[in-house]
Amino acid sequence: MALKDILVHIDDTPYCDKRVKIAIQIAKQNEAGLTALFARADPDLKGFEPNMKKRHQDHEALSEKRRAHFAKLTDKAGVELTWVTAKLPSGADQVTNQVIQQTQQSDMVIVGQHDHKNSDGSVPDDMPELLVLETGRPVLIIPYAGDFKTVGKKVVVAWTPGRESVRALNDALPLMSAAKKVKVVAINPKKKAKKETGVTAEQAAAHIARHGIKTESDQFSTRGVDEGNLILNALSDERADLLVMGAYGHHRFRELILGGVTQKVFDNMTTPVLMSH
Repeated sequence: MALKDILVHIDDTPYCDKRVKIAIQIAKQNEAGLTALFARADPDLKGFEPNMKKRHQDHEALSEKRRAHFAKLTDKAGVELTWVTAKLPSGADQVTNQVIQQTQQSDMVIVGQHDHKNSDGSVPDDMPELLVLETGRPVLIIPYAGDFKTVGKKVVVAWTPGRESVRALNDALPLMSAAKKVKVVAINPKKKAKKETGVTAEQAAAHIARHGIKTESDQFSTRGVDEGNLILNALSDERADLLVMGAYGHHRFRELILGGVTQKVFDNMTTPVLMSH
């Protein structure tokens, strides 16, 4: 499926500019429209306060300031921008719900990795994880550290036979269409997997190659190194600018449970990561 409606989350963090520039780049490559959702909580808001009207006005003013800044970038790139200002929520947890609602009319959502050391409380720290598990959309997560001039030129696909990996791979095809190289990596592949569920990394690579994308495959055994670190090492070795992987886990009663590999990547990503669930 082609990307025609891309959503990017906007806040007031210093990492937002990097995120938007990547969103503009992807939108331009895919001739897609870009929807920017300004959604953040007021970290100083403590329940109902007598000056709520002023706080709402400040929220709207900050959104307009961000809109004017990013509109210059989209105009220069020739990308159509739709700006949406979410209502000022009473708590940070509601920001995630605002983004989830907007994703229902988007092909992909772009958000930032949470920086635990420099968080001001305006955005929930688990928002990227919840978006992956709840939206039904591919989520591109941009690390707060590093500078990324391209996304999708050198790609690593973390492959495990199963629905999550299949979904992530196919969701990523529009981002990989101009890739110089894609490597499908299997870690600890099962030697006697059932035929109907045992698609190998080599077979997955062949599927990508039929889309006209240069692809190769490889497989690794952990041998004392955990799977998350092996994936991160593969990204470094390939000098990749995108990791594609399925997210394993579920979300019940606002309690997040993720597989160890998924969480490892969330916490230590150094490359943009496209996740699907």
